[in-house]
Formats: sequence, structure tokens, C-alpha cells
Amino acid sequence: MSDVFGDYLRSISRIPMLAQQEEVHYGRLVRLWLDATVADAATVRRGRRALERMVTANLRLVVSVVTRFRRLGRQYRLEPIDLVQAGNLGLIRAAERFDPSRGYRFSTFAYWWIRQAVTRHLQEQGAAIRLPHALRLLAQRYQALQERSGPGLSIEEAAAQLGELPQRLLHAIRALDCARTLSLDQPMGDGEQPDLTLLDTVAGSHQPTLVDDYAWLEAPLRQLTSQERNVLRSRFCERPVSLMSLAQHLGKSRYQVQALERRAVRRLRQLVIPMLEP
Repeated sequence: MSDVFGDYLRSISRIPMLAQQEEVHYGRLVRLWLDATVADAATVRRGRRALERMVTANLRLVVSVVTRFRRLGRQYRLEPIDLVQAGNLGLIRAAERFDPSRGYRFSTFAYWWIRQAVTRHLQEQGAAIRLPHALRLLAQRYQALQERSGPGLSIEEAAAQLGELPQRLLHAIRALDCARTLSLDQPMGDGEQPDLTLLDTVAGSHQPTLVDDYAWLEAPLRQLTSQERNVLRSRFCERPVSLMSLAQHLGKSRYQVQALERRAVRRLRQLVIPMLEP
């Protein structure tokens, strides 16, 4: 727990809670202020004080809601105090919309506004690629509809049921797919390869060639004579040269080139085996 979050918890723990009668009283003052077409200065002052009292008395409710998301917050590497501040915005919104005449407690009403604010903050700030909330919500509504209807549901049918344009629905689906990110360090191995990660399974843009595969042979090849190296490079390249063509190029007989090749391979094997079997 960070010092900032700990200090915040200690400061709000000293704020007294409101009784049900006080909630109703303060709620009515807020409603008189916000519902008035033209409010006088006294109504505005009492309404603002009542709103502040309702919010400060329920700050611990925000903390209790945030604790339900602590694991998800750690996964997204978000500070608890940031989630609390997002929940406080939902608490203020709940205090502004609370109607005591409906008969329910303010904490019950505020809980869902706080939860919605924290969830939206996680969706917007927790992901590596931020998507607008409306776009993400549309894609999630499509996924829920597809689960109920089955795989045969087309984009046009889904858009008609959701009341959206097919182009906008398709854009939301593609945006959500592109926004999904994976860690290259996440484990992919099993019992035989426990240290295997996703990065080990991703191929680079450079495709290895024959030269790359046998680059480690350059050091042993430099210990051969220049004629032996030329014979091996000509005979074991991507397009091997025939013994007859190589013999004509070197001015030797076919059998002399063949003997030179055997001697070069034998010497190279003597140099390579200690490297492969230390």
C-alpha cells in the first residue's frame, strides 16, 4: 500500500457516517437546488453544502467498491488511489441524481454509479490502447448478442437488433480486436519447456538463409588453404558446381579436384568436431 493511499484512508476514516434521516434531509436540499429553475443564493449555498456532506460521508463506500477491483487494478498496473478518484467522480454523480422520495438508501443507489465509474476507468486507462467507451460498449453488446444467437448471426442482422449502422458496428468489432494486447513475456511452455515465452515463438522479419545457418563455419574455413576453401564453397553452395566444370575452371583434372574436395572435407571435419563435441 502506497503512502498516499494509506494517508487517504486514515483521513477519511475520521469522517462520520450519515444516518438515514440525514441522508433524506441532505438529499432534499440537493434536489431543491438542482431542480429549481432559478435558485436563490441561500438555496444554492445549502444545496452545495448538502452535496459536499453526502459525498464526504460516503468516501469509505468508494474504497470498499475499489477493493473488489484490486486484482484487476494490479494487472493493469493502476494505483489504488487513481481507482478511488475515479470512484469519487461516480459518487458525486450519484449524489447529484439521488432522489430521497423513492425510498431507497443513498448507499444502495451510489454503489452502482461508483462501480460504473471504476469499471469505465479500468477500460479506458487499463488497456495499452485506449478505445472510446461507447465504441467498446458497442463491441461488447455485439459479443453478448452473438453468444445468445449463435455463430450464424450476420453483421447486418446484429446491427438491426442493436439499432446501429453495420459500418459502425464493424468498425467497433475491428477496433476491439486490434486493441487486444499480449505480453511477449507470458509463458507458453509446458513440462518439457517451462521457460518458453511468447517472444520465443514469434519469428522476426529476417528469414535465415543458407549463409546465416553456416556462418559459424567461417572460422574453421579460414584455417584451410585458399584452394580448399574455393572447392568447398563451389561444391556446397546453394547451386553446386559440377566436378567437371570446377576442374576446367581450376585447370585440373576431375580426379584431382575430387581428391582436393575429400582432403578439405576431412580437414574441416577435424576442426569442427571439437567445436560440436567439446
